[in-house]
Amino acid sequence: MPVLQSGRIASRLVVATLGAALLAAACGDEPIVPDDTPPDLTGSYTIVSFWSALSPEGDTLTPPAVSGSFVLRQTQVVGQEASGTLDTLDIAFPGGSLGGKGVYRNRFDGSWEQEFSEGLQFVGNYTLEGRILTVAVTEPPLGVSTTVWRRE
Repeated sequence: MPVLQSGRIASRLVVATLGAALLAAACGDEPIVPDDTPPDLTGSYTIVSFWSALSPEGDTLTPPAVSGSFVLRQTQVVGQEASGTLDTLDIAFPGGSLGGKGVYRNRFDGSWEQEFSEGLQFVGNYTLEGRILTVAVTEPPLGVSTTVWRRE
């Protein structure tokens, strides 16, 4: 039986050595650096829902009561901020519509800014979960709204 026992010890030693070698190779010398750049929001979007503080009923509208689309094109990333163009934003709802072109900025911390070529500026936050982009405008008071978009 001593031969069998020494064979077990030898195979355990081989497995342990192989495991240590694989672990060392996997770790390498390079540290893992977290990616703290904001997501690239480039794409065409269609509206899923729209809520505005100015809505008389205060209801969240969904198609066909609301329709809308827009296109984002990221043009630059600097540190934790990305920026780009906001093209052909159109939202139509009972009693009104919104539209225009401009620029946007989205940050790693979830903050959002958009400025239309006419000078209107909106500030708030955003989330991106899969293909769903939610933009919640918190300023100015007349622009307070939450819009949910689906990236095509």
